[in-house]
Amino acid sequence: MTDPTNFRQERIEKLLHELRYEIERGCWKGHRRTMGFRFYVPICRAIPDGVVFCEFRTRPVPPTT
Repeated sequence: MTDPTNFRQERIEKLLHELRYEIERGCWKGHRRTMGFRFYVPICRAIPDGVVFCEFRTRPVPPTT
């Protein structure tokens, strides 16, 4: 039987890769280049009485020379 922790981690990583693909496609096609999303996870077993803050943000960066 698959360890539920590993299953969850693998699913999160898969979803993040899919998100990256969608953002790259959107930017390539000229859609919005800035966006943000953030939320709190109210309970974290690894941190007693703690929360986890998650944030995602995209923004244009000038090319480096």
